[in-house]
Amino acid sequence: RVASDCTVAFEGRTYSVPFALVGQAVEVRGCARHVQILAGAAIVAAHPRGTPERIVLDPTHFEGPATDDVVAPVPLGRLGTRLAEIAAMAPEQRPLDLYAALAEVAR
Repeated sequence: RVASDCTVAFEGRTYSVPFALVGQAVEVRGCARHVQILAGAAIVAAHPRGTPERIVLDPTHFEGPATDDVVAPVPLGRLGTRLAEIAAMAPEQRPLDLYAALAEVAR
């Protein structure tokens, strides 16, 4: 079942699912290189399997209009967007002034 935060758990990791499926039962398949999430016969999400990350998110799963049953997630905003950009960078590639800029956005 898709949790209220638009995720499902599988093999000790958490994977995002399109928000419109919150509360619905889905099937999770562990394939050789990917984790597939199905609603009925349709594959609604696919993520790499066996990544070092414990939480695997697809930002597009949190976009789109509300449905009759589910309210659309609140957009990340400036701070969330900046955090996502920083998180996508390898730590050794992050310039130190990036952290100062992040602190400035948080004010």
